[in-house]
Amino acid sequence: MSSAIREDFKRACAQTSYQGRFRKTLHVVTAPGFQAVLGYRMTRWLLKHRIPLLGVIIQRLVEVWTGVSIPPAAKIGPGLLIHHFGGIVINGEAVIGSHCDLHHGVTVGNRNSGGPSPKIGDHVMIGAGAKVLGGIKIGNNAEIGANAVVLEDVPDGGVVVGVPARVARIKGQGAEVKI
Repeated sequence: MSSAIREDFKRACAQTSYQGRFRKTLHVVTAPGFQAVLGYRMTRWLLKHRIPLLGVIIQRLVEVWTGVSIPPAAKIGPGLLIHHFGGIVINGEAVIGSHCDLHHGVTVGNRNSGGPSPKIGDHVMIGAGAKVLGGIKIGNNAEIGANAVVLEDVPDGGVVVGVPARVARIKGQGAEVKI
């Protein structure tokens, strides 16, 4: 848990425009996005150590405080960065890789109640208002545009936009390949 929190904190510090160690630290620890991720890490630890009641209480407090819902059952790698808080919902069955970025209004969930949830790779950026739904796979280094509704798999390095989302291009080595 502590290594994941350190990585989350390090990524958040790298993103802030504040100068100086004290100002950066103060900005990050008071940011609701970081607080939501920290709350998730704590509730996940409590769930693994069979202390679920305290975890549920903390999860609900974090949801009310930050507007971000991340159940402890979700599997999220280190370095998660939530840029702006509010309206973010992640399904408990979702899997999110390391060093991913979420903007406000993002939903990562299933299409039907009890249905499968997405598996998101490493270094994925999900833009504001995007919805990633169903038992799909989002490849590493993919980018999901603002307000996109992703219902199909996205390849590694894929940039998707639209409703329903389509692959606009694939990031390649040096030059980008347009589809």
